[in-house]
Amino acid sequence: MISSSLPRAWRASFIAATLSVALAASSSVFAAQTEDPGYVDFGVFKPAAQGEFVEVNLPVGLLRFAARLAQSHEPAAAELISSLKRIRVNVVALDDQNRDDTIARMESVRRKLESAGWMQVVSVREKDGGDNVNVHVKQHSDDTIDGLVVTVLQGKGEAVFVNIVGNISADRIGELAQRFDIEPLRKLKLPPVKS
Repeated sequence: MISSSLPRAWRASFIAATLSVALAASSSVFAAQTEDPGYVDFGVFKPAAQGEFVEVNLPVGLLRFAARLAQSHEPAAAELISSLKRIRVNVVALDDQNRDDTIARMESVRRKLESAGWMQVVSVREKDGGDNVNVHVKQHSDDTIDGLVVTVLQGKGEAVFVNIVGNISADRIGELAQRFDIEPLRKLKLPPVKS
């Protein structure tokens, strides 16, 4: 406790300095968590008044825990999961209240990925307002990626955002597609990294 015998200005300065140090420490911890080259912040989504809204956010600690649980029953799955640092999935039903904002966010995320050096490896535009799918990767080397982002607009009804972060080898992408049911990744082949 701060002594009441200290002058009021000093107490205020002490409290301000303590808060500044605490905020700086917490922001550096937060920055360290989000500075991974494969991480993408999608922001906060507004759910539709009625319809599906799913948000899954698995940080590295929960992924390590899941890998330990899977180790005895599914060692290959445990190895794959232990190489990941984060998984985020958002499924947002669209209605008149959130459609425009969600579509604008998806377009913004796609533009930012490309301007930040992510490579678009899949693009699907179905006829008659069908699915609109993009897959971007942040490639580390010829055979590994640091991150993967899948964005899907299913007609006018639903938006899906997926970010998988970790050191993911090319031969494991098919396993990721199967394990997490990400259809556009099933036949993905990575191009060589430009030097």
